[in-house]
Amino acid sequence: MTYSIIARDAETGEMGIACQSQAFAVGSSVPWALPGYGVIATQSMGEPMYGELGLDGLRAGLTASEALTALRSVDPHPERRQVAMIDGRGVADVYTGEACIPAAGHCIGDQCVALANMVAAEWVWQAMAAAFEATSGPLAARLMTGLHAAEEAGGDFRGRRSAAVLVVRAHRTGRPWRDQVVDLRVDDAEDPLAELDRLVDSNERYHQVVTAFERALDGDPEGGAALLDGLDTEDPDAEPDLLMWRGTVLALAHREDEAAALFASLDRVAPQFVEAARRLAPSGLLPAPDLLTRVLP
Repeated sequence: MTYSIIARDAETGEMGIACQSQAFAVGSSVPWALPGYGVIATQSMGEPMYGELGLDGLRAGLTASEALTALRSVDPHPERRQVAMIDGRGVADVYTGEACIPAAGHCIGDQCVALANMVAAEWVWQAMAAAFEATSGPLAARLMTGLHAAEEAGGDFRGRRSAAVLVVRAHRTGRPWRDQVVDLRVDDAEDPLAELDRLVDSNERYHQVVTAFERALDGDPEGGAALLDGLDTEDPDAEPDLLMWRGTVLALAHREDEAAALFASLDRVAPQFVEAARRLAPSGLLPAPDLLTRVLP
């Protein structure tokens, strides 16, 4: 009762999955991913075995086709399942059981697999794959483009309620918090795609600002400020935390007038974040402890 797209970015090797459904909390059951090894979508009458044991199989060296074949052979009701896998080498496989509620089907595209059941028509999954292949940019954004194309083609004929997007890196670093690029869910909303779009955008901005802040703390404030110059300045009402990080980076980069102006706007609507910035120096994080005192209100 879902439509999904799984894909691999040919340039970065990142792998991801995006899905939407009229069902509640689709992100808690359909998407599975393991950095460096693969991504899996299990839906229709979804069986978690395909996700849990499928990732184990990929980690053990099986291809997506081998893992899917092995799991289908031990499933007592494979006819009820719809499952797709892409492994870390880019091998893809997909299966739609004959008992999946129509319209149900799938297609394999260039580095992607689109699959759907209980949707308006077969062009829903075809539209997903075509839209993904026609776009460029970050993998999460391309996956979202696929979901929008599916919705425009009719989507789940019952309506919409939940959506999710999950992207992992091509290689494991040993730091799981770095290996998951995007992990976002909307469990219950009137327009889950619109809300997921907002979260994907916020996620990208948040990580860029935090990266700039970390770079500044590590001795390259000018490089951190350069990263921020490519982003619109945050709204103090909507993103006060990010504005605090931006102001700190600019101060460390000796752009004190800009930093002071940002902190003044922040002080008017969210003074607690000015206080948070004031506490950075006593913590020992800043290379110049007295720097912020010159720019804070």
